[in-house]
Amino acid sequence: MSASATIELTMLAEPRTVGRARRAVRAALEQAGAAHLRERAELVVSELVTNAVVHAGTQVRLRITAERAALRVEVEDRSVHLPVVRHRAATAGTGRGLVLVEEHADRWDAARTDDGKIVWFEIGDPTDVIIPRPPTARPSPGAVDIVLRRVPLVMHWAWQEHAATLLREYLLYSLEDDDAIGDHAAASTALSVLNEQLPTPDLPADPNAVLASSVEPAVTADEVILSVPSSSVRHFEVLDDLLRRARAAASDGQLLSPPIQPEMAEMRAWLCSQVISQAAHAEPIAWQPGSHKPRRPNGDHEAAQRYDSLVDAGAPVLVTNDACVIVAVSPSLLQFLGYRTEADLLGQRILVVVPTRYQQAHIAGITLHATNGRDVLLNQWVRVPVRRADGHEAPVDLFIRTRRLDGSQHVFVAEFRPLRSELP
Repeated sequence: MSASATIELTMLAEPRTVGRARRAVRAALEQAGAAHLRERAELVVSELVTNAVVHAGTQVRLRITAERAALRVEVEDRSVHLPVVRHRAATAGTGRGLVLVEEHADRWDAARTDDGKIVWFEIGDPTDVIIPRPPTARPSPGAVDIVLRRVPLVMHWAWQEHAATLLREYLLYSLEDDDAIGDHAAASTALSVLNEQLPTPDLPADPNAVLASSVEPAVTADEVILSVPSSSVRHFEVLDDLLRRARAAASDGQLLSPPIQPEMAEMRAWLCSQVISQAAHAEPIAWQPGSHKPRRPNGDHEAAQRYDSLVDAGAPVLVTNDACVIVAVSPSLLQFLGYRTEADLLGQRILVVVPTRYQQAHIAGITLHATNGRDVLLNQWVRVPVRRADGHEAPVDLFIRTRRLDGSQHVFVAEFRPLRSELP
């Protein structure tokens, strides 16, 4: 047993690399007589090497220096995108790795190098303090400026989390494909370019404050200039293709990810197409969500009965399925909203009663709930405006809860309390 141990490895971007990194850390700690650091060290190195494999997709170089009471590990790859801590919901399918690194490492940081970056962490106090060498000054690679107009910032923020989760799940689904890790890394690079440059909305946790701060036009950027490295333009082609394939696999029941709102798929296609087309000197096209025809009920009598059982005829109640399509509505709510029969609402998307200025926030909220269970506005009364059949708005107190049917399908049940001044 020696007082210290140093191990260096260069590994390919492949699934077994994470296991090799853990074993190398374990060996260094045992050689240095610091096996008591093993649990924390293996957890942190697993997170950092996993990130390097799936987000960089390049060779990974590992440098380990272990002492009796301290450890330093450096993970180097060839991606220039530095890691960003994202404090996502506890139920999120991805994005919590660096939070775990913060919790279990005493110190960690990242720095760019001549060929990429190094992410390092320390446990204890290593004898030798290593100061990262700054990268050699080089001419910056060519980049193309992409003009994005009318950018839906709240939708993009929610889509980033959904896309990262969907890509990670699709990677596991397609891991036997030769290009799976490389494609995932390319798509992750495109996501990073967007995430690093598009403004992130600062939304409060309080439900009523969220509603007040999530209203158009504050949640849309008139214009954002996106600087995309020329070498990354193709990454947007991969991102678009990979998310299309992942969405198809999810629709076929091959993945656990739930259905995504159509506007989110449109926004992904718009973002990717703007980068690809403008890199080829096309003119910018502003974001404009498409119109989506109502999906009428499919005539399933048993399903209709289950939905109707959730509606109290005397209370203003509306029920939607997990795609946010209205499947049941009470007579009293029909009267309040100004519709003649339930056929006027059944099969419509819930957006028909959401004022236009709130629709982006609604789509983002539904996406986050489907992705990670975020429920800021669920199971509590909030005051919101609703849009009536004639286009006029009326304030109501709203309580939304989820109900699970048949063990798998879940629905949203919304109870409305019109203010007295708004009652017919």
